[in-house]
Amino acid sequence: MKTKANDIGPNVAKLRNRRKLTQDQLAAKLQIGGAEITRQVVANIEARRTSVNDQQITKLAKVLKCSFDELFHGSSSAELHRFQGNGNSRPHHHH
Repeated sequence: MKTKANDIGPNVAKLRNRRKLTQDQLAAKLQIGGAEITRQVVANIEARRTSVNDQQITKLAKVLKCSFDELFHGSSSAELHRFQGNGNSRPHHHH
């Protein structure tokens, strides 16, 4: 998983807002989960001033109830595949 870890900032902000959490609330939830993340760190992550490690990414995904795909790309892999498609724009019908 070698994407630039600090690229997740805007998505963290987006997912946090979707969960109606402030930076303080997100930091508190992360701390309960055992991550050493203060509100300042959350702010830095969102502003891309600091990169996150694997442990922080795992905790963020858990607290924000999202997948790694959503953290890194702002959408789930299902959505990504739908957009990329395979040159075939017709929707697939499952019988």
